[in-house]
Amino acid sequence: MRPVLGLYRDAFGGLPRLTWLLCAAAFLNRCGSMVVPFLGPYLKAKFGMAADQAGLVVSLYGVGAILGSWLGGALTDRIGPVRLQVGALAASAVWMLLMTQCGALATLVPAVFVLGLLNDAFRPGSNTAVAQSVPPHLRRKALSLNRFALNLGWACGPTIGGYLIELDFVWMFVADGLTCALAALWLAQVLRQWSPVAAEPDGAAAEDVVAAARPASPWRDGHFVRLMVANTFVLLAFMQYFATGTRVFVDQGWGEAAVGWFLAVNPILITLFEMPVVHAMRARRPLPAVALGALVIGLGYLCFLLPWGGPAIVLGMAIVAGGELLQMPMLGAHVNDIAPDRARGAYNGAYGVNFTFALVFAPALGGFVYERMGADALWWSCAVLGSIGALLFAAEAARARRSAAA
Repeated sequence: MRPVLGLYRDAFGGLPRLTWLLCAAAFLNRCGSMVVPFLGPYLKAKFGMAADQAGLVVSLYGVGAILGSWLGGALTDRIGPVRLQVGALAASAVWMLLMTQCGALATLVPAVFVLGLLNDAFRPGSNTAVAQSVPPHLRRKALSLNRFALNLGWACGPTIGGYLIELDFVWMFVADGLTCALAALWLAQVLRQWSPVAAEPDGAAAEDVVAAARPASPWRDGHFVRLMVANTFVLLAFMQYFATGTRVFVDQGWGEAAVGWFLAVNPILITLFEMPVVHAMRARRPLPAVALGALVIGLGYLCFLLPWGGPAIVLGMAIVAGGELLQMPMLGAHVNDIAPDRARGAYNGAYGVNFTFALVFAPALGGFVYERMGADALWWSCAVLGSIGALLFAAEAARARRSAAA
């Protein structure tokens, strides 16, 4: 046990207090993550919507999130990442409490769009602040700690939400809004004096040497754009476990509380193992690990085809989590490594846009496939998408190696 304990101590050690304070805000915010994972069951229970119809409404959340990620990235570089986070979190808190009064689809549908905009404006500010709180050689570890905090909160949010919605769906809006308010108050109090200044490159990472030469607009950076195309395929598969999967599991006879525990498997495993894995891979090139993780994510969904009931679902969640802890932290750190300091918020915003773009299409595509062709077709589609993403990441890794050699 001594080597294992030493690995965990090294994985979490060496980060400044400021980074931990920033990550605490991310944890508080994600502790209330209940509305998005249970929006599909809510639409079925309250409005009697079919899976494909509910998927379109959830996709509308993603449309708002695309705008929110872009706007959040732009404002982060202008007003600073902490101010951006406080404003976005406070607005989200107020809006979720107002959504408890939406008793008709005519008001709920546009409210879902606005919620997506406000929620995802927070993400670029969070990633940028964490990246700027450490020197470049600690950036990968700091961003992994932020993901650790987010996943720890995600392990709490849907699990608690599963019990709350058995009482009344209105409680998921109340709890989600209150945690956003707590996170905003936390940042406003403990970090109100911090004015982040990007650290100078220290030569620890090769990407830092060339980042300043990259275009200020991430959409004119060919390497970044190709990575985001590959990531879109992976995300379309990855998001099905909570976008359409919750509806599938409920239709298979599982209660909302059980579904909440299924959703908790992924963040619990990420919380336990991501930091040590990232620490152990600190000297490795990121893109090969990203490609492997994408493949594992896709293949993990095939476990849902096994006739084992709950154990098959848990196994699939665990394998998808294994792929996630290889793919997502390494890709997020790589994006911040290649981003120029003057446009770090823009790059993180564009990275967030990639996530939310997938969130627009994942529920709609997943709901369509499930409604028309059944759950088996849905899980096979996820395996194919993950495999395509893995091939594209591997091709970009090879291209990067050739460029470095040249």
